[in-house]
This record gives sequence, structure tokens and C-alpha cells, in this order.
Amino acid sequence: MIAEFSRELGRELAAETIPLGTARVTVDGFHRDDRSITLVEVWAHIGKAKAAQRNKVLSDMLKLVLVSSVLRRSYPTLNVESYLVFADVNACRVVTGKGWASLAAEEFGVESKIITLSPEVMKAIRDAQRKQDIRFDCDESDTTTV
Repeated sequence: MIAEFSRELGRELAAETIPLGTARVTVDGFHRDDRSITLVEVWAHIGKAKAAQRNKVLSDMLKLVLVSSVLRRSYPTLNVESYLVFADVNACRVVTGKGWASLAAEEFGVESKIITLSPEVMKAIRDAQRKQDIRFDCDESDTTTV
């Protein structure tokens, strides 16, 4: 998913561990050039999120907000962009629905993006979810991706 989002953005993204004081935070995608820093967290999931999964996405959003805030203070001349990337519109609703999470994402400048994946990748995600007993209702006819 990072590779596909890299292509969409036109920037090379790679996982990066960022030191923050005494802690270290790893993001799924990172890019820095002379004008900007891009931070990305991805969630390869199809279908509606269950409570624990929702918490994972909210944790990723909090991570992006923290890292963005520290980097903006450390590099005030650089534009810092934060993205949560999803494979499915239903999964994305964690941060685009009517709840407080969508307000928080907007308030803190975390953009949500849904990327189009090949049918083979979507099948692999569904298969992985079935093996993990996460989602039995993510059938092949689910075409809610954008």
C-alpha cells in the first residue's frame, strides 16, 4: 500500500523511525525534501472496523499528530503533511464518519486517503482477514473501494 500511495503522491515513501526526545516512533511512510515532510500510516483492512481495530486507527492518528507537532516545531520552514491511508471506504469511515474522530482528523490536519488496489491485493487482504478471524463478511462482492 505504501508503494501505491508513493506513486499517487509522486514521492518515495519508506518506513522511518523518528526520535522524539527519549522515545522513538516508527511510521509506515516517510519522505523529506527541502520543502516538506510527509508522514503516512496505512491500514490494510476491508470492511467496517470493530472496536479494537478502530482504536488501532485512532492510535495511528495520534502518532501522526504527535510526530507532526514535534517536526513542525523542529523544522518550522518545512510543510508537514500527515496521511492515514486505507484500502476500503468502509474502513476509512473510522476517521470520515460522523463521530469525533473525523473532527479530530480535520482539526489536526490528518488527511485520509483511499487507494485503489489490484483485485489480487484486495483478495490477499480478504484472505488474511479470514485467517485472522477478523472479518468473515468481507466477501468478494464488496466493491466499496474508490
